[in-house]
Amino acid sequence: MDKWTEGEATGPTKKEEKVSRWWMLYHFWGGICLKAYVDVSGLSQYVLGNPSGSDPSSASSYAGSVAMLAVGTVVLGYVLSKSLIKAIDGGNMTNKVKIILKSILPVAYFAGAVVLAMATAPLFAASQDVKEISTPSYQQSEIKPVQAYTTSQSSEGITEGDLGQNGLANLESWIVETMLQKGRNKYAEMGYNPNDFNPKLSANSVYVTAGGKKMAIIKINMDNSMRSVTILGIKGPELYRVSCIRSSNHDIPVWSGECGDEIRKTFGVSIQP
Repeated sequence: MDKWTEGEATGPTKKEEKVSRWWMLYHFWGGICLKAYVDVSGLSQYVLGNPSGSDPSSASSYAGSVAMLAVGTVVLGYVLSKSLIKAIDGGNMTNKVKIILKSILPVAYFAGAVVLAMATAPLFAASQDVKEISTPSYQQSEIKPVQAYTTSQSSEGITEGDLGQNGLANLESWIVETMLQKGRNKYAEMGYNPNDFNPKLSANSVYVTAGGKKMAIIKINMDNSMRSVTILGIKGPELYRVSCIRSSNHDIPVWSGECGDEIRKTFGVSIQP
């Protein structure tokens, strides 16, 4: 009886089980090579795009998509390899030719993945650039509501007269670092490595005087997926901070809506549009 077929009704022999396992590894190698092509060529990046944000839910969703694509690619490569071997076995070729083809296929899988990746990588890179130019990196169909709240702490002897340009730069750095630290803490709570929390962040700040009160306004845009406005002012021995946050890439009106109401409640001032 041929070694590639099963034995009697009692089941396959140990030798046949080893052959079966060998073919599983053979086809699995085909899946690994296909995955290597998808990754190296940039096809996976083209299909998945960039993460929509750095918050834990976005990271988890993106990681899930990456895992699904990886598993799907390996399975597809496995199935294609198995189908190819089946086609060779059913072809009108001598056994010697069939054995030669089956022997060189693993090398051909790897070489094909490398050559195709080199040939198609520029095409996927160019297509990705066009897609990023024509489509915003983050699209938000719904304008999320603004959440506003106030916190306070000791001003440690600082008065409005001490609020100069150097102080404004220090306040901006403090707010940015506070926000990043909260993000890292949240990442750690979700089981991620906090060092991986590295969002693209832009910030700008300015002083505004309203109703005789000098306040620092610091605006932050994180990953084009979240906006925040922080208004800081001093009342007596306390430093008050009004924080306005929107979980979408839309501007936050400072002197109207939820943010404006919180500023009036905290500092008793407003600017009429």
